[in-house]
Amino acid sequence: MWALIALLAGLAYQTFQVTDVRADYASYRSDTATAAANASEDARLTEQKLRRNIDQVRANAVDQKQKDDALAALQRADHHSVRDQTRRLLADKADLNTRLAERGKTINDLVDLLAELRSEADGYAGELAAALTESRRAGFACERSYDAVTMPP
Repeated sequence: MWALIALLAGLAYQTFQVTDVRADYASYRSDTATAAANASEDARLTEQKLRRNIDQVRANAVDQKQKDDALAALQRADHHSVRDQTRRLLADKADLNTRLAERGKTINDLVDLLAELRSEADGYAGELAAALTESRRAGFACERSYDAVTMPP
């Protein structure tokens, strides 16, 4: 009879231990699932933030391109204005030639050369300014993209 009581007590103790282990295991699974869900949510939020940053960089690059294009158009207009002034100068040259005839032909040649050089230099300056502006804009966009991706969350 004592053996039966001891056996029943041992069985009850083991049943209690199994129930405790099952409860611990259920708690562990719940904690693991919660941690996985939190990590997934954190990763999703970080990805959204990075995507918003990249989208903002793209929008800023588009805005900057519009501003740079407007500036390039203004520079082209200035170039055309200088070219028109040069043409007027060359048109007035005939009038000037009559007044400068006594000074010799070298002045006439020099005026032609200077007018042509001024026009060409202005044209090249406009082309270089547009190329440098585009290069600068691309560099800034690249830098902002890198910063947006490497920023700590």
